[in-house]
Amino acid sequence: MQTERVLVILDESAADRAIVEQSLSGLVDKVHSVANTQDGWKLVQNLENVSLIVAGIDPETGKDVFDFRDYVRGKFGPVPCAFCSTEEMTSFYNRVIEGDRLFFKPIDAEVMRKWADPTTKSPTGMESAEHIMGNPASSPLNADVTQPLNPAHGHEGSAALPESLPGDNPPSAEESTSPAAHEQSAPVDLPEDALPVGTRLGDYKLLRVIQEDKDFAIYEAEQTSIGRKVALKTLFRKHRKDINWVQAFVDEAAARASVNHPVISLVYECDQELGVNFYTLELVDAPSLSDLARRRAALADDILWDVLDSCSNALVYLRDNGMQHRLISAQTILLLKEKQPRIANPVKGRGTPLSPAEEKQQMQLIAAAIEPFLKKGASDSQLFAVADRLGKDRIDAINSIDALEKALDNSDPKETLSDKEIAAITEKETNRTAIVAGTIIGLLIVMGGIITMLVLGNKPPVRDLEFLSRIPAGSFPYQQGNDIEVGEFFMGQYEVTISQYAAFLQALSADPRLAGKIKHQDQPAEKTSYVPEKWDLLYRAAMKGGKFFGATVDPNYPVIGVDWWDAYAYTKWRGGRLPTEQEWEKAGRGRAGNKYPWGMKLDLTKFNSGVDQSEEGDQAPGAVDGFQYWSPVDAMTGDESRYGVRDLAGNVSEWTASWEAHPDSPDKKVPIKRGASGATKEGFELTARRIAESPSERNFWTGFRIASDTEKIKSLSGKE
Repeated sequence: MQTERVLVILDESAADRAIVEQSLSGLVDKVHSVANTQDGWKLVQNLENVSLIVAGIDPETGKDVFDFRDYVRGKFGPVPCAFCSTEEMTSFYNRVIEGDRLFFKPIDAEVMRKWADPTTKSPTGMESAEHIMGNPASSPLNADVTQPLNPAHGHEGSAALPESLPGDNPPSAEESTSPAAHEQSAPVDLPEDALPVGTRLGDYKLLRVIQEDKDFAIYEAEQTSIGRKVALKTLFRKHRKDINWVQAFVDEAAARASVNHPVISLVYECDQELGVNFYTLELVDAPSLSDLARRRAALADDILWDVLDSCSNALVYLRDNGMQHRLISAQTILLLKEKQPRIANPVKGRGTPLSPAEEKQQMQLIAAAIEPFLKKGASDSQLFAVADRLGKDRIDAINSIDALEKALDNSDPKETLSDKEIAAITEKETNRTAIVAGTIIGLLIVMGGIITMLVLGNKPPVRDLEFLSRIPAGSFPYQQGNDIEVGEFFMGQYEVTISQYAAFLQALSADPRLAGKIKHQDQPAEKTSYVPEKWDLLYRAAMKGGKFFGATVDPNYPVIGVDWWDAYAYTKWRGGRLPTEQEWEKAGRGRAGNKYPWGMKLDLTKFNSGVDQSEEGDQAPGAVDGFQYWSPVDAMTGDESRYGVRDLAGNVSEWTASWEAHPDSPDKKVPIKRGASGATKEGFELTARRIAESPSERNFWTGFRIASDTEKIKSLSGKE
């Protein structure tokens, strides 16, 4: 008996949901329509089958929608999903996986029906197992390849896209002299529209479809001669005899390829093969600033200055070279592993520069990109000042490309102001004399500190690693059983560090009365100290970047040698608590129920484990993950969950608030630990549970992290 085809439509717009349902009428047997992901989670709990998902996305809801997709696929298998938006969708490319497709709104019914119709799938299409790409995070598509052409002839029935591109007034056949604009015969039988996955175009093999409309398709492809992944945009072969379409496509590629700026992503080449015009773009394996903001990641001031400089330099370059382009935003500013900014190629073609209104809007977008990473009282005051002036209605506002360039060049901001405006600023500056004097004194103090540091020797820097990630309320597949509900909570992005624990011990030393406020009610009477095992040796080595048991440590490594009572006392002093094991598991697995923080496939290079600790001495310690025993809590960037929580797979096992009966002594309850460590050689799944021998157990492979019911926490010593 054939399984009925069940369609789930998820979109805030009732009108758009109706359009999708009408477009796919006759291809599905049953339709379920919901307005948001919360209703979607409730819906799928009671379904026995889901065949297709069509969901609307935008920058605010996109992450939740993709998490919903992952959960549905975990429950029902590889369900094809279509995501639709009225906005540019570059920032979502790194979440698109095999079987997914992006569509612009309003949706083109013909193209969507072709995607949804199972009878249109060829043996070499996207369902072919040999072309499944695995984890898409390894090669996110962050180059902008979504912009349409809009030749004067036709295109009225194609999907409506947010902006036009070169080709609105294409040259006539007599005016065109580009050899790429002429038809090339196709010696093989290829379709007139989208090409099947697996097709080879010269040196490129098409790996998966990212986006498609009536005239273009975007693929992830491999340049086989050098093994390089690229984004490849094609013009459908049905247009190969129309010089207007072909020339407009070539002009678009040429404009983007002419960009030669170190912070703007590249276009490699434009070519024609088998009657298909295409061009290839750089794939940038890096998160956007919007991705990092959602993870509540921290960025140092110097990185934010680099972002501002990069945006300013790119905007000046694009304007001076007569490039028409989209506005740069947090979604298109990427941060490479070396913390260097990269901007997804925004060029639309040759044309007029930004208008004054667009320049002001551009400044507002740049401010919005960096503001999530600014911290009052911690970030550079000058950085705050620049961000505060971007795109504002005030005398010293930065509302143009030139104004931004001057602000970053430390030019006099009064240069472009009228006498009246200068007088208003001067009046304010009169009141700042005392502040300036105080700043000079402060600089002298800082200089004294620098001299002291040089005399005493360079110490490893202590990084600010006390950030919390929000874990939203909702269900997730716990252990190997049914879904359970977990309320909203906040989890430390990093394990508690040596320097953080040292501050705790210093607070106890300064006020011994704190000990009575933080101890657990069941803490044994003989437990009178919260000093970890071999603390003096560990702390001394960490503060100078030395060795502990032969391995390097510094203040940003996880605290070890702590028992459960120590962990409980620290979290209470800090204003939080230990996470339950249900919370710990959800923070790592997410709603989709991943086996590992990064996905379903084990990758030993992504986390710090003990597989490279060979007793036979046949491999160097750290040969697999780069660290002997422990690593700094922010070092293993691959060991990060969907919620931005690090080191859940490895580094140190972690105490939780959960207890249960010891398997060998049912009358004795003991706490549960979660996560592997730098000594663990197997059992790396996030479902693995580790039962302690007792709450007083101490070793050098166990640490902990903090949890809280609120985002703002405050220690008993008054520190936020």
